[in-house]
Amino acid sequence: MARATRDSKLESKSERLKKCPHKTEPYWTSLEPGLKLGYYRPKKGDGSWVARLWVAELNRPRQQSTLGTTDDHAEANGETRLSYSQAQEKARQWKTQALSAASGEDVQSGPFTVEAAWKAYRRDCERRGMKSLGRTEGQVKLHILPTLGRVEVARLTQGRIERWHENMANSAARVRTKFGAKEQATRPDPKTDDEKRARKDTANRVLTILKAALNYAKRRRLTAATGDAWREAKPFRDTTSSRVRFLNTEESQRLVNVCPPDFRRLVQGALFTGARFGELVRLQVRDFNREASTVFIAESKSGKSRHAILTSEGAAFFLEMAEGKGSNTLLFRRDVVDRRSRTKLDDPFSWQRGDQHRIMAAVCEAAGLESLTFHELRHSYASSLVNAGVPLAFIAEQLGHAGTRMVEQHYGHLAPSAKAEAIRKLAPKLGIHTPGKVAALAIKKA
Repeated sequence: MARATRDSKLESKSERLKKCPHKTEPYWTSLEPGLKLGYYRPKKGDGSWVARLWVAELNRPRQQSTLGTTDDHAEANGETRLSYSQAQEKARQWKTQALSAASGEDVQSGPFTVEAAWKAYRRDCERRGMKSLGRTEGQVKLHILPTLGRVEVARLTQGRIERWHENMANSAARVRTKFGAKEQATRPDPKTDDEKRARKDTANRVLTILKAALNYAKRRRLTAATGDAWREAKPFRDTTSSRVRFLNTEESQRLVNVCPPDFRRLVQGALFTGARFGELVRLQVRDFNREASTVFIAESKSGKSRHAILTSEGAAFFLEMAEGKGSNTLLFRRDVVDRRSRTKLDDPFSWQRGDQHRIMAAVCEAAGLESLTFHELRHSYASSLVNAGVPLAFIAEQLGHAGTRMVEQHYGHLAPSAKAEAIRKLAPKLGIHTPGKVAALAIKKA
């Protein structure tokens, strides 16, 4: 709350009645630059509080509003009848609303905090249709607001941001907590190099969100901060792993064979298209083009749509999935069992984002595979194309990437290259090793 402005004539009802006789204009006192509070004394009855605002930059530089009656002859109630201090508070609230309405900007009353910067940035993300807003908001509520939410942006320092960033990297990752549990479940503290790298990678992503919100606030002049504090706070280096797990053809077959029917269809869809879980569960029958053998993915992580080209095997799979269904029907739906008739029914609510984790862990164990996520099916699809010699630019288009950078980073080492061929063909033979009689053992298939 702003500090109350003293005025010997207006702050006491007895002084007002004695020193402020009736006149046609209110008695004015300045609360802050551009904002005045006025006391109007009529010939008879209760007086009234009036606020006046002057901002030269606005289209309507001068605005005035009646706030309520005075407490000259009755006790103030804080709503329609106001004391001098209550009138000041209401005048400042009115100023915030008037500036917001006149300028089109959300005007912050009081200190502009990190939480206020996030709220402003979130509204802009909604306006732009940011696809990953829900996940971003979850990261903000988990990592940013509890520690930095109440800190005034102008008082942020580089050291404070770096300590917050480092503490997040050293903390244990949170996992889904069982219903009714009193404490948040977490993984063990990161110990291995891969675990530490993963936590640093998470910390870097959250730092990027914080910087985006603060840069937006600075760009819209919602804060007077220079931006040096967060600009100079650098992310951890070398946190993005280039080692990507993927399934070979035999492992893909083993995984598909142990899946329950509804989840099996999802896994097959991922291995035929390289689509993400969220993209698959939103697909409708009309998105499958039988003539072109493609699947149209309207909503992707980047916000751009794409057409995923299908192999003959993939086209036959989607043709079977779409057969006999209406054009607006979802292609992938959960199977639910009616307890009375014990028959399978389609779940009208389809798959939810959290459904994949438990089932994926169970089917990996049943298939005798190292635990992997559903997203790694996308890696498996991409690696199979790379191994087959498909150009990286084509693979990037299939995955919905804007360029080949991500494909080269994760799968480039699998692609046949002119450099590898030249080295193996032209490099001299050193003659420093004589091959022995060691041969690789053939693995018997069950």
